[in-house]
Amino acid sequence: MEQSNSVGLVVISEEDMHRTLLIHRISLEDIYQRQGEDTIITWSDPEIGTDIALSFQEAVGCNHIWEHVQQVQSQFQRTKAGGASSEAAVRRRYVDEFEQASVSLEGDFGDGPGAKPVELPEPEMGNLAELARMLGELSLYQRDRVAGRMLRNGYVRRLLDLFRACEDLEDSESLRHLHAILRGTIMLNDTSLLEVLLSEENVMDVVGALEYDPELAGRQRHREFLRERVVFKEVVPITDAGLRAKIHQTYRLSYLKDVVLPRVLDDATFATLSSLILFNNVEVLMALQADARFLPELFAALRRAGPADAAFADRLAFLRELTGLARHLQAGARAALLCKLAGLGLFEAAGAALASGSEALRLRALDVLLAAVAHDPGPLREHLLRPEGRPLLGLLLQPLLAGGAVGLQEGALELLRALLDPEGAPATVQSNGFLELFYTTHMGQLVGVLAAVAEPEGAKAAPSALGLIVELLCFCVQHHSFRIKYYVLRNKVVESVLGLLGRREKWLGVAAVRFLRACVGLKDEFYNRYLIRNNLFEPVIAAFLANGARYNLLNSAVLELVEFVRKENVRGLVSHLVEAFAPRLAAVDYVDTFEQLRTRHEQNREQFGMRDASSGAATQQTVDEQRLRRDDRALDKDEEDYFSREDEDGDEPGDVAPLLGNGVALEAGDALRDAPPRLLPLVDYDDDDDADDGGGALRAGSAKRGLGSPGGLTAKRTRLGDERPRGVPVGGSGAGLKAGLWRGRR
Repeated sequence: MEQSNSVGLVVISEEDMHRTLLIHRISLEDIYQRQGEDTIITWSDPEIGTDIALSFQEAVGCNHIWEHVQQVQSQFQRTKAGGASSEAAVRRRYVDEFEQASVSLEGDFGDGPGAKPVELPEPEMGNLAELARMLGELSLYQRDRVAGRMLRNGYVRRLLDLFRACEDLEDSESLRHLHAILRGTIMLNDTSLLEVLLSEENVMDVVGALEYDPELAGRQRHREFLRERVVFKEVVPITDAGLRAKIHQTYRLSYLKDVVLPRVLDDATFATLSSLILFNNVEVLMALQADARFLPELFAALRRAGPADAAFADRLAFLRELTGLARHLQAGARAALLCKLAGLGLFEAAGAALASGSEALRLRALDVLLAAVAHDPGPLREHLLRPEGRPLLGLLLQPLLAGGAVGLQEGALELLRALLDPEGAPATVQSNGFLELFYTTHMGQLVGVLAAVAEPEGAKAAPSALGLIVELLCFCVQHHSFRIKYYVLRNKVVESVLGLLGRREKWLGVAAVRFLRACVGLKDEFYNRYLIRNNLFEPVIAAFLANGARYNLLNSAVLELVEFVRKENVRGLVSHLVEAFAPRLAAVDYVDTFEQLRTRHEQNREQFGMRDASSGAATQQTVDEQRLRRDDRALDKDEEDYFSREDEDGDEPGDVAPLLGNGVALEAGDALRDAPPRLLPLVDYDDDDDADDGGGALRAGSAKRGLGSPGGLTAKRTRLGDERPRGVPVGGSGAGLKAGLWRGRR
């Protein structure tokens, strides 16, 4: 550090090499400490007044930095003891000495230009201890060079030959050293070296050396398992030798990662092994998809063999693994593979297994379908909508209707949710058609299973199936809007679900409360009115009171339901719960939920009662003002007297036309207000005034004002039956136009 003429520690980000995380001038005081398993250096920095800790992935890196710090402090003390004139001179001298000494130190631990080459001892019996120690103390910078040297001159093969000799001699000490050497070789995390170690000619010797783990009691039998118990089955012969070798290598990588070395793998090596497995799987899948013979022969063999055949089970297991590995492909390649499998008969093969297979075979078929719909449920929906695919949907529901293994029931539920999820695909004709098919054909079967619980002689389903059916109904309530809403109204679904509250299995009662909570959680007035009208909170409150003060799931579920109603202030439900159940819930005092609910109810009554009262007072005041205010369109005194005289001359009420135009009513009482809209023309009567004006305009009412508008509404006579008010078309709506009672002149 030239500015301060001292030596310091600089921490640089691995993600951004231009970003400095820490700059620290090494203190000459004894402030540094080692913690943990010699992988942490801590100190209190007096310059910034902060405690700092440096944590290293491995002890060798921590030792490297610690030796630097100790060397700086010791050199300063030696320089100071040499008789320097001032502290600045002491600093300049020890900095120069440190720069010269650090070249040799970096040669031992670093990877710079001055680094010494790493020399591996020959794979001989006397060098095993030294080689094991060296591989265990390598720094991160030295691993690449060591891995490169082990790939030269057949070093790995000579090492494995030495393992065979030691095993023949039963040399336990050398076998333990060889275990450490092979484990350290794998931890070098070099992909080329891993491929050599797991090749066909070396893999068994590598696994054999790893059997002699000194930390485990007794020798592990990995080679015996791989040779005798692991069997490679070819459901369809694979002619490509390279592809077969890749499949074998992938399995050995998985076995090494998950069985042999799970305790000692660091994150970097674990990630490398996982990446190798992933790339191998993708390569195998792409090769099988590109093979024009392999997949057609596979499905042809499935069609020839029935579910009772053992070969059918093996081929279905291969399909399960194939569709499961397809998730690692990119979206386009995955869609192409699944589309090809569906076209070759994937769903038909799964349906055959579900129809007549054993429980294990049905589980495999469900796994195949789940893997297919995980990418896109569209192809399976399309297959189920076809007439030949309809039986498969019934087979998917069978575990929920007739019972079976819990794994089958849960798999069927997960598959149905994927198919019924409207968010998984846009609202197309296909998705709407599938929902329509499910609600019209199969939803009644599921609800019927719940309804049969309350019947004494009804078929009793397994409790697990009942719980899963309720879970599916909760999913439908949350994701389907109008379909489930009207289905609930017509088929008493809520009543059937709440019948589970009387079951001996209390967790089914909790499931029923959860379904009610799903309905209430939508805050939909449709559900709220339905629940209130049918008093559907009654069985829930009864079950809550019967549970007593026991603190269990049922108690918590009901309290949470009531608390949600209170917090969200669902007014109708708040009023219903308080007015219907307040006396029975008054004794529940171990929580204040119901007391707060009553408080909320009183607040609603006060708030909305005052609002209604103020609204009513304003309405009455407006009516009074309107009565006192003279309407500009009302008839004046002369006009009223004029029409009164005409009435005395014999005008009959029946001559009044009640409606004018389409929906424009001439108000003549409540009876006329409710009459159906119809069009009545103005009638031309012989009149002295008409003769005088020669067939001029016929005015309605007075010349001052007419009907409906302050400017006067006139009707021009053209011919009998073809007169209408000007501005109101024949057959027009005319809504909102109200005319006073009008009487024509004879």
